[in-house]
Amino acid sequence: MEDARDLVGETVLVKLTSNEGLVFAGFPAEGPVFCRVAAVDEIGLWVENRNFVTVEVRTAAGRYIPKRRQKPKRSVATLLVPWRIVHTVVRFAEGDVPGAEGAVLGARPGSEERIGFVK
Repeated sequence: MEDARDLVGETVLVKLTSNEGLVFAGFPAEGPVFCRVAAVDEIGLWVENRNFVTVEVRTAAGRYIPKRRQKPKRSVATLLVPWRIVHTVVRFAEGDVPGAEGAVLGARPGSEERIGFVK
């Protein structure tokens, strides 16, 4: 590996100095996280969360939607993890990512397995 751009497309284990600011985006409150690197730039790592959940609470007309009628929408999102909070990035040999298989956040039976955030 010559520089961080070599991480693009790979699954890595990332430990942050603080997960606090990224909890809303699907990161666990503490501990390292397995993620797929989508891009790298001078600001940080862009990683995929294949289980980003949003809930609409208002209609297009601005009316409140009652809780019983609110439906979660799952999306694939790419999130920026700034270099200033990246403590460590662990890169594994191809196909040798321990603990990532079967532990994908939001994986559903019968769905295609992809790496996302891991609890």
